[in-house]
Amino acid sequence: MKCVRKLLLCVLLIAGCSAPHGPVHVVVMHTNDIHGQILPKDGAGGLPQIATVIRSANPDLILDAGDMFTGTFLSDEFKGEPTIQAMNLIGYTSSTIGNHEFDYGQDALRMRLRDASFPVLSANLETPISEIKKYTVVTVKGIRFGIIGLTTENVKAKSHPKNMDGVTVVDIVESVKRILPEVRSASDFIICTVHLEDAEEKRFAEAFPEIRLMIGGHNHDALGPYSLGQTLVAKTGVSGRNVGRVDLEFQERNLTKIEAKLIPVTNVPADPAIVKIVEPFETRVRARMAEIVGEATGDLASSKKVESPLANLVADAFREEGKTQIAIENTGGIRARLTKGPVSWGAVFEVLPFANTLVTLRLTGAQLKKSFINGLKPEVGLPAVSGVRIRFDRQKKGAEQLVSLTLSDGTPIEDEKFYSVTTHDFLIAGGDGYTELAKGADIRDTNIFLRDVLIDYIKAHRVVIPATDGRITFE
Repeated sequence: MKCVRKLLLCVLLIAGCSAPHGPVHVVVMHTNDIHGQILPKDGAGGLPQIATVIRSANPDLILDAGDMFTGTFLSDEFKGEPTIQAMNLIGYTSSTIGNHEFDYGQDALRMRLRDASFPVLSANLETPISEIKKYTVVTVKGIRFGIIGLTTENVKAKSHPKNMDGVTVVDIVESVKRILPEVRSASDFIICTVHLEDAEEKRFAEAFPEIRLMIGGHNHDALGPYSLGQTLVAKTGVSGRNVGRVDLEFQERNLTKIEAKLIPVTNVPADPAIVKIVEPFETRVRARMAEIVGEATGDLASSKKVESPLANLVADAFREEGKTQIAIENTGGIRARLTKGPVSWGAVFEVLPFANTLVTLRLTGAQLKKSFINGLKPEVGLPAVSGVRIRFDRQKKGAEQLVSLTLSDGTPIEDEKFYSVTTHDFLIAGGDGYTELAKGADIRDTNIFLRDVLIDYIKAHRVVIPATDGRITFE
């Protein structure tokens, strides 16, 4: 009997020691959409600099909301390996599968997840990659945190279909409903790290008001923190230009206070340990990245909402290389801007980082019109075009939004007539919803990388001038 009493006393003492007494303060640091921006760009970002910011806060949790990969030659040349090595040393608690995690193919993704010392999560993706986990639970200061990952339901449209074999996308709300009972029973506080469209975030917050913290990503223009009902959404933009901090206060394991803020990663000293990891990779690509291919007389940026100088430049380069009447590019594939001054090979790579190849084909006028209407979807954005002039009216609906479509010389596009077009393999595969392109005639893949097309175009023209010419207008 005495032994039983002693055992019971030990259990009670252990339980008492594990339970937090008084208020508990937990610091969460977070990132999203790093996109392989391992080194600073224009004085902002960089994983060695992010490490400095994060470590100065002495955080309890370090979370990432996806799209760790794709965007710079330094990351892409090594299929994300330096990114994962740096994140390991920084000490990330977990990350989330973004749509661009699939860009290097499933075999490469599997290798990177095996390299990672932290779990990478997605509760709503069913894949052949067993290394992707639905959630994880970690205990900090006596409080159990359940962390659930979610990936946009549009992941297949945002990733190349050739990399999505065997991937099934489940409704985000239904997928969380399935696992929430077990996560709830194992946790005191649940955090969702999500790589979602804005509308998906809203739908999720409405379905699960008990989940008070959402670490978000995917929409590069969105900066947190902001509230959706009872849920705080925290996100940091893109390319590591900011790090997020969330401060949580608990009393008896119950949340009593939550605050969040953005910390700019601007002119921050580099963490020497991360620099040491990155240096061997950087050394191998430095000369190639620094090669000057031309000169820009001003900054060139791309936009999904209006005609833009960089989108025009890219489309013109495609049309010249393809020797066609028209060129179409999805502006979502244009990932960086060019700045005034010398243009380096590495800078052009960042504009078109995906391993997509130039394709020529013939489309009817009717197919062209359907393709251009697709670009009015907010999640897609206006196409980059060359060789045509398009006039839209957003006040109208459906196909009626396309008010006028002509060739550059003013000749009207006729529905039944065929036109020669240059685009690329991602759009031919239906990426970003451009399903009409696969129905074209005489489809020919040149196997030339898009970035090489733009590099050759800049080299040939020597000087690029930021300009718009009214090829896309709105009533």
